[in-house]
Amino acid sequence: MKKVLVLLLAGLTGLHFANAQTKTVTVDANDALNNNTKIVAQTSIGQSFFVGHQLGSTYAYQSAGIFRAWTDQPLGSANYYYDGVTNGTTNFSVRADGQGYFAGNVGIGINAPTAKLHIFNQYDVNQPTALKMFYQGTWGTPAYASSFRFIDINSTESGKVLQVNGTGVGIGYDPPAWSSPDKLYVSGNVGIGTTSPREALSVNGNIRSKQVKVELANWPDYVFQKDYQLLSLRDVETYIDQNHHLPETPSAQEIETSGLNLGEMNKLLMKKVEELTLYLIEKDKKDKEQESRIEKLERIIKNRK
Repeated sequence: MKKVLVLLLAGLTGLHFANAQTKTVTVDANDALNNNTKIVAQTSIGQSFFVGHQLGSTYAYQSAGIFRAWTDQPLGSANYYYDGVTNGTTNFSVRADGQGYFAGNVGIGINAPTAKLHIFNQYDVNQPTALKMFYQGTWGTPAYASSFRFIDINSTESGKVLQVNGTGVGIGYDPPAWSSPDKLYVSGNVGIGTTSPREALSVNGNIRSKQVKVELANWPDYVFQKDYQLLSLRDVETYIDQNHHLPETPSAQEIETSGLNLGEMNKLLMKKVEELTLYLIEKDKKDKEQESRIEKLERIIKNRK
């Protein structure tokens, strides 16, 4: 008898759909555990559009249901293709316009994600990349390269945290513009091996490099100007006796407290080398004058004999 009723219901449903554009079909799904009743919606060529069946002892729609599907809404916030609901709370939804929402953590490659987005990639020689982002656009146009972001992380406390575009990386700052040769911008101090950096690049450890270029101004070639006031050696000696280091140079205590500025120290060392050169030139002149006097005295003494 039930089979006859089901066939009759199917015939009536087909008749209703033929006579009108929209019809409502109600099916009692409360016997899902007994006869495994299902709701099946198919396209005209037999493809399943929507299939649902009861998982518990009750079945309801929308407000307290297990699932709901909305496809007859205009494009907007309510146009869901599939909406998962538990006790009236929406856990996830996928909209017909391509947008989606997940209330909990999302895992890719892991079934127990511990973050809003958790990506786990077990080593695989055929799949070595865990995350890859690629954008195809006209990079010669500033609007593409400067405005587009592969990564855009911000916070209400410090504003920009990390931004990555097709040109470079910005840490605490916008990434380089499309026409810039730079690849990395950093706003604020950076610490390597230290949690309390005090300068733009603080390193608590060794640095190994093939070349370090320090840009400086006011290189001390002014020492060789005619109007430069060179301290006398006597004044230098007095200063050393009193302070135990050269004039203008930092003391050992200052170096231990504040560190050493390589650029400024190299400039200061060059100044001292140039001053030392002037002292040597002056001493050489005096030595030659003294040698000349000695030679004259020797000739006078020799002629008197």
